[in-house]
Amino acid sequence: MQIALIPAVSLLSYLAGRRETQLKHFVLLCTLSLLGMFVLALTQLLASEAILTWLITLLSSLLVVVLPWLIGRYRAQQVLLATAGWDRAERLQLEIDQERLRERSRIAEDMHDSVGHELSLIALRAAALELDPSLPEQHRRAAGELRESAATATERLGEIVGVLRDQEASTRPHDETVRALVDRAAASGLSVQLTERVDDALAPMVDRAVHRVVQESLTNASKHAPGATVTVSITKRNNHVYVDINDTGATKPVLAPSGGRGLDGLRERVRLAGGSLSAAPRPDGGFQVTATMPCAGGRPEPLTAAAERATVRRSARRGLITAIAAPVLLGGLIGAVALGYYLLAGYSAILRPAEYDRISIGQPEEEVAKVLPRMQMIDAPAEGYTPPAGWSCHYYRPAPPFTSNYVYRLCFANGALVAKTVVQSGSVPPTPEGNR
Repeated sequence: MQIALIPAVSLLSYLAGRRETQLKHFVLLCTLSLLGMFVLALTQLLASEAILTWLITLLSSLLVVVLPWLIGRYRAQQVLLATAGWDRAERLQLEIDQERLRERSRIAEDMHDSVGHELSLIALRAAALELDPSLPEQHRRAAGELRESAATATERLGEIVGVLRDQEASTRPHDETVRALVDRAAASGLSVQLTERVDDALAPMVDRAVHRVVQESLTNASKHAPGATVTVSITKRNNHVYVDINDTGATKPVLAPSGGRGLDGLRERVRLAGGSLSAAPRPDGGFQVTATMPCAGGRPEPLTAAAERATVRRSARRGLITAIAAPVLLGGLIGAVALGYYLLAGYSAILRPAEYDRISIGQPEEEVAKVLPRMQMIDAPAEGYTPPAGWSCHYYRPAPPFTSNYVYRLCFANGALVAKTVVQSGSVPPTPEGNR
């Protein structure tokens, strides 16, 4: 490659990297070009000289073609990242909006569960007063009206929850234990028993989900299975917590219809905690709610914008390191191979001065070949010598590479040695010992 073409080739390689990001196209083009140059060198040079020339060409191509192309590709990736930054920011904003909507829905479900539970307990107490024979008829009738009002308020609450799903609201975290919840339900007249086998604290999200499952199940039992006996079991096994609530079925008239909204909210809450929930009638009557959650459950925190930017920066740094380190390492490897091959060929082309002195002009080429090394020099000096027509000239070293300033030139014609000459191989003239 001519030196004047190096800047142009490097610029074209850089521009190709900026516009073409398909690595396979670039690798295919470079491979075909290098193979073509290798075949061309074999047709014009000796095999040993062609191999060294091709290795040097490959090393030059890494520095002149591959390195600028990789830098151009890295710059193209930077531009793509910059142009995609706004799209990424919009997606993050959309995820934040979706998370906000999910939080609003969770708040609405919390309100439905907590307030609905309290209304159910009011209705349960009113029903007990309505059936108390020791009270006057007027008081029992007022208690019945109170029970009906509580049922109506529960229905209205469900309608309000539907509105709150799309509006902002706030709720206070509930710190009531499951034991306190069950005791309060029992004090309201619900027949309920609790079995709890949890020896250590649960993750906050899981603990709150357990509380909501028990609360909603007790609410449903008081509304849809009046007079039933409810059993609550909470057990921890194999890093999972199991919640099981069973009721024996209604023994009194059911006045409050079921909307199914509470169980849907429970399923979503348990799912977010990493578990699953099932609710179905029992074969022998009654209803069963079962939930299973990992003790350390909970969904991971969303990727923040700062973490996203850090990820992009790490990716860009890795790309820059690859763009520079890959050609350098590959070039070092090829350079080591080329140097090793050069030394191997140099040591295989040594014609000792004593052997050179025994060779005489006029000797048959077959006799001279017996003392010649197995290879010729692959870097013969560029002395500008043009042998006469019919002559074939070979060059040999008197010593290992980098140790002498002259080489031997032997020329053959018509099967005999016709010339032997000591040729200067560097900027220093040959030593007197070499001019023999």
